[in-house]
Amino acid sequence: MKVIKPATEIMLVETRTLLELGAFSTDKSKPTYCTLADKIEELVLKVGYSNAQALTVIIQILTVGKVRIDFRDYNQRLQLRFPKDIMNSSDAMEVFDTHLAHLRTTELSADSFTQRIMIQPPR
Repeated sequence: MKVIKPATEIMLVETRTLLELGAFSTDKSKPTYCTLADKIEELVLKVGYSNAQALTVIIQILTVGKVRIDFRDYNQRLQLRFPKDIMNSSDAMEVFDTHLAHLRTTELSADSFTQRIMIQPPR
């Protein structure tokens, strides 16, 4: 039986390139390291990607080993720190789904924000 690593154990290397006036800058950030779990949470919770968009990014990383994501003012290049973490697409979907299920069952931490929504009836 094949053991699939959880997202918290898969390491990524991230580099960012700023965009200046619609063109790529030659200034790249120093590579930083994060876990796949951190990146899934960033894409879904902070950036606001839908699960389908985030899944597309994660499958690309886990099956090919690298991906580039373009934003308005910068692009982000992600690649697996260890090429041995490359897997087939069904295993990649399982890693993603397992981590999302974990996120849904984890209680919100004390430092997360509380949102207040007020709906006023029309006058």
